[in-house]
Formats: sequence, structure tokens, C-alpha cells
Amino acid sequence: MFVSLADGRLIGLHGPEDAMDAAARALRGELEPPYRALTVRREGDMWAVGAVAIEVAEFPADTEGEELMLTVTQEGERALEVDGRPTLEGIDALERAAGDRYDAYVLRATRLDERLWEIGIDPL
Repeated sequence: MFVSLADGRLIGLHGPEDAMDAAARALRGELEPPYRALTVRREGDMWAVGAVAIEVAEFPADTEGEELMLTVTQEGERALEVDGRPTLEGIDALERAAGDRYDAYVLRATRLDERLWEIGIDPL
């Protein structure tokens, strides 16, 4: 599994690097980055590749945790979980990433590297 970024970089999440490079070449022109791709060996050197478009955001390098979930309710209440544990800390960068898309939402973020995060935002 890997992530292809808009600037052409590949971030390997797990799996063989040669499969990542070959999959990225196969997907070139089929799907605009950023995307998350999964490779599965079929037999010998034959691989299957699947990919889905993702959104990537940059957060401060000192952001704690590997997975974040911010919930903002219609009433304006905010709840943040870092690696599944509630925290009273706030991460302004999360709210900025959500922008003005929704009044109430759940934002999930998974760390890709030191500063880059895959995010998903769902309205409530």
C-alpha cells in the first residue's frame, strides 16, 4: 500500500517497494494524485492494483498521534480524539483543513509522514 502525492512523491505504507513503483507507473494518467493505492500479488510477477483519490493536508510536525478524529456538532461543541483517546487539546490545523465546508462534521486524519496527513471529512 502506498500514497502518491501531487508533487510526484510516493509514500510507502507497507509492502514491497518494487511493487509500489510498478503500480505508480501503471496508474500514471489513470488517476490524478493524490491517491492511496493497494497492490496484491496474483501469481509470479503479476500484480493487481486498486486506487482511490484522497485528500492530503499538512499539519504541524509536532502534532501528536497517528490517527485523529475531530467532531464538531451543530451546537458548536468540539471533541478531539488522538489515537482513539479523548483529549482536551485542540488542533487548529484540523479545523482549518475542514474550512467552511460544513457547520457540523467529523474529520478523520491518518498520518502519512511527519507533516502530511490523509484526511476525510463527513458532514453530520
